[in-house]
Amino acid sequence: MKLAELIARHNELNQALQSNEVWYSFELFPPKTEKGREALRRKLNNLAELEPLIVDITWGAGGSSNTTSLRICKRAQQLHGLNTMLHLTCMSMTREELKQVLQSAKEKGIQNILALRGDVPQGGKKVDNGLNYAVDLVKFIKNIHKDYFGICVAGYPEGHGEAESFEKDLFYLKQKVDAGADMIITQMFFDPNIFLNYKKKCREIGIKCPIIPGIMPIMTYSGFMRMTKFTKVTVPKEITEGLEKVKDDKVKVVDFGVSTCVKMCQQLILDGVEGIHIYCLNQYKPVERIIKGLSLRSSRYRRSYPWRRSTIQKRRGETIRPVFWAYRPESYIYLTNKWESFPKQEWNDNNTVRKFRKIKPKILKKVHPWGSFAKNRPVNSIDDVTKIFKDFVTGEISSIPWVERRLNLTMQPILEKIVFAIKNKILIINFQPRLNGILSENQLHGFGGPGGYIYQKRYIEFFISPDRIKLLVKLLKASGNLHYHATNCDGSIVYTNNTEGNVITVTWAVFPGKPIIQPVIVDPKCFQNVWRKEAFDLWIYQWRDLFIEGTKSWKTLQEIRDTYFLVNVVDNDFTHHSVETEYNIYNTLKSFFIKEKQLESQQNEQKLKMQKMLEIEKENQYLKSLLAEFQKKQSKEIDEKVDKK
Repeated sequence: MKLAELIARHNELNQALQSNEVWYSFELFPPKTEKGREALRRKLNNLAELEPLIVDITWGAGGSSNTTSLRICKRAQQLHGLNTMLHLTCMSMTREELKQVLQSAKEKGIQNILALRGDVPQGGKKVDNGLNYAVDLVKFIKNIHKDYFGICVAGYPEGHGEAESFEKDLFYLKQKVDAGADMIITQMFFDPNIFLNYKKKCREIGIKCPIIPGIMPIMTYSGFMRMTKFTKVTVPKEITEGLEKVKDDKVKVVDFGVSTCVKMCQQLILDGVEGIHIYCLNQYKPVERIIKGLSLRSSRYRRSYPWRRSTIQKRRGETIRPVFWAYRPESYIYLTNKWESFPKQEWNDNNTVRKFRKIKPKILKKVHPWGSFAKNRPVNSIDDVTKIFKDFVTGEISSIPWVERRLNLTMQPILEKIVFAIKNKILIINFQPRLNGILSENQLHGFGGPGGYIYQKRYIEFFISPDRIKLLVKLLKASGNLHYHATNCDGSIVYTNNTEGNVITVTWAVFPGKPIIQPVIVDPKCFQNVWRKEAFDLWIYQWRDLFIEGTKSWKTLQEIRDTYFLVNVVDNDFTHHSVETEYNIYNTLKSFFIKEKQLESQQNEQKLKMQKMLEIEKENQYLKSLLAEFQKKQSKEIDEKVDKK
């Protein structure tokens, strides 16, 4: 969606709620290394949780990072539900190259461009058949794509360094707006009064579009000094002196940067700015502190579904997903990105399973933060594997192959039960708590906007060893309110009480005057035919293959993959609050563990009885042999006496 449309929607909501909430946006840059790109992929999810109105991705000089910039935009839209804006510089690119980039951006669903001249190429030579100024780029975009793209341009509160004068720079800015720019985002500044004066001057010459202040938090002393020297911006004395006092302490520099940024933004908000653009420098924690410090985090909770709904046009109508990929959204996007349409309201399409793409090993092997940790931690036994699962759930490890990011607070109410199960060698890879009519505005579980109620069935999914599966199934079957589905690696053995293959809704929401939303489901066909293959293969491609073939770790992981069962369980009782039913799934598992111990105890007793019987039998055999020996000796003595007579 175009930024101007997003702002209009934001303002309409402000008016409806009688609020003056300020929106904010983030700027990120494409890292040069794979390690940096992986770090940014993780941070995108965190930044999305802060709910910016839009994120914009910078452009390397001469288009040096154009492919990476486009990929980041696509990922942000598909996986994180973020609206994006792509920087585009024209100084070092031909018209044909610019056409190709714009077409690629359009195909990826990007609808916003920040049109920039860019740096002058090395040697000062202009490209043939190129564009010389940002105003030319604005006209170029408008001429080819009409109103498809929203166009932003840069403003310089203290004037561009190459402009003949401040007034001339404003004249050029007015030209860019008149050519079709919808909005102005400014270069960084450190004195709010400079921005407010700049905005006033813009209005005086007839510039009416939104003018958004660009704010760069101080992250490091050296970075601040380098950037202010390059841009020649004015730095107030109190900032310079305050920073000098803490420059040798990195933590205090960040603290100072955050507090300075908060104070600047507070003044700008009081003076009526409608939005704030933050230059994040690909950092998350300082930006989160700034948003919290300004109390800008929206109370409206914009998330429309339990997952972050894609902003790409083709997937905007997606309203339902299987729970199995809750923690592997990138994989689900890959499996379904060839779909022309998506199930709506109900997951009742029998052909859906057949429409899933076949996942390739290279996708399963994709660079993952898990790998760098796991290869340095051998797993010579199931106990070692269990310890890793426990460490992940308790937060000591940030990910495992089936869960690509650290668990959030929604899992805290059942964490103790999960840890208990894992300690008993139930290798849990997915779970969700029970919800019974909580408000849709709830910050942890809410979605869909205000005024609704969220319901959720408890769900758990795990691997279990083959020697334990029959007893577990017996107890699950006897539980009454539980639906279960268990399968081995190749799908040849299946245990389930959902014999008709019914789709089970596990998350739904009710809103006044609207149909019931059923966004998360358990589909047995999808579980058996699609997710099963991926879940088992992750043991191989993201864990076993980190070790040398034939080693103890390699063999342990191969054995688990080949022999274990994958089980999902749905607790259909989401309404009761009594102790007996509060954790029905986990009570069943607890009964399972108790039964196992009882059986183990009985088996041990049987072994002891057998051992005693063997010992008695052995003693009897010994006595029999003594008796036989005695009888033999007696017989011999009698024979000897007879012979003498």
